[in-house]
Amino acid sequence: MTGELTEHEPSRRQRLDVLTRIVQAEPAAAGLPVVPGERPVGVAGALASVGLPDLHGVLVEWRQHALLLDGGQEAWGDDPHREVPEAAAFSRLLNETGTAMSEAMRKILTAAGLEVTAGGNEYVPGELLVTRRLAPSPWQARCDARAGRRRESMRPARNARHAADDS
Repeated sequence: MTGELTEHEPSRRQRLDVLTRIVQAEPAAAGLPVVPGERPVGVAGALASVGLPDLHGVLVEWRQHALLLDGGQEAWGDDPHREVPEAAAFSRLLNETGTAMSEAMRKILTAAGLEVTAGGNEYVPGELLVTRRLAPSPWQARCDARAGRRRESMRPARNARHAADDS
């Protein structure tokens, strides 16, 4: 892909930015921490970002807390061949945590009406790819309906105010 955007890519990027916000909202609604868009160091949780450079969807991965990652790196530094049980234990804990959280996020995102597949990145085995929203999330649909009812209930007052302003 060249550095130039085709006429279709800006709108595709905008749709994926919206999908990223939807993807971030679902784990948060389920009670999981979500890494903010600016990706601060040391923050754990679900990390969602637009799949660049090809704009094929939203990539989602689980970021473990720095305490776990730092402990694992120290253990591996002390035992690069993972011959000591501590290094093997960290490896097992990181792998199992990543697998469990990837599966949990896949289930949450799927139940929320999103199309989810494996990310296909051999370097990030638990990464997920969200390509589209098949149906609105039940909690978001309820919030949207409530907001619509609120707008409708306020319409007479808004119309009266505008009529008073026009006179």
